[in-house]
Amino acid sequence: MTVLFAALASCATLAQQAHAEHHQNAETLPAAAAEDMTVATVRKIDVEYGKITLKHEAIKSLAMPGMTMVFQIDDKTLFEGLAPGDNVQFQVKKIGTKLVVTAIEKTAPSAHEGEQK
Repeated sequence: MTVLFAALASCATLAQQAHAEHHQNAETLPAAAAEDMTVATVRKIDVEYGKITLKHEAIKSLAMPGMTMVFQIDDKTLFEGLAPGDNVQFQVKKIGTKLVVTAIEKTAPSAHEGEQK
């Protein structure tokens, strides 16, 4: 009985330590690593209404195929430095019924951009 109790106590301690380590690692991950970034091209910007139109690749976290659509941006500082035609990567969250861009950054132009056909 004593051996069984010691074994159970040992398992509980190990499980608690593993949970604490997992929780600590989740807290220290940068936001960009915690969520998927999606590649897109800016089509239109409307700072006044907090809207951005993006032609984006598939958004894995939302199981959404690539398309062109309008997103909400609540933090208007995210618009700084962006212009139609910019290549970007962004994070989006579904908040209520809205799709809200929570992070966006410019990326380098694709290797095929600017090539003449």
